[in-house]
Amino acid sequence: MNASARPESRTSNARGLRLWVPRLMLTAAAVHMMVGVIASYAYWSGIVSDGLWNTVRNDNYTRMMALWFMISGVAFFGLGLLSRRVVIAVGAMPVETGWILLALGIPVAVLEPVSGGWSLIAIGVLAVVASRRDSGMTDFDRSGGRRAGGTLAPGAAPLNTAPSE
Repeated sequence: MNASARPESRTSNARGLRLWVPRLMLTAAAVHMMVGVIASYAYWSGIVSDGLWNTVRNDNYTRMMALWFMISGVAFFGLGLLSRRVVIAVGAMPVETGWILLALGIPVAVLEPVSGGWSLIAIGVLAVVASRRDSGMTDFDRSGGRRAGGTLAPGAAPLNTAPSE
């Protein structure tokens, strides 16, 4: 089979974008957690030196902020991993990823304009664009040439589901 008949070559722009959105999400999440550790180092030192158990109480807003900053970074990282897994397994970016990022990023950017909310918006827009491009693909393209029963159609190249990284 020639390269032009492969589903990957017909959707090269969407394929590239759908692969980069999860990478951008994972990178932004890692940066978010590094900033959290660096900016809240004094608070985390106190939490650890106090023995961890019950050291973040409702009356200590700085420690609560440090905790929730890190938890949101972990959640963002998880969303990136799940999106990456969906792209690998299905071959398409889920549109929900973009809408979740926009729903998180817009209020953050409005309430705190000098923040990472703008990166959530940018990645969210890219995710929506990638999913819109993916929606133009047929189920045949997305499945790598597999029929409804899971068998490979004649002349179709199998879909590579291995991670691209």
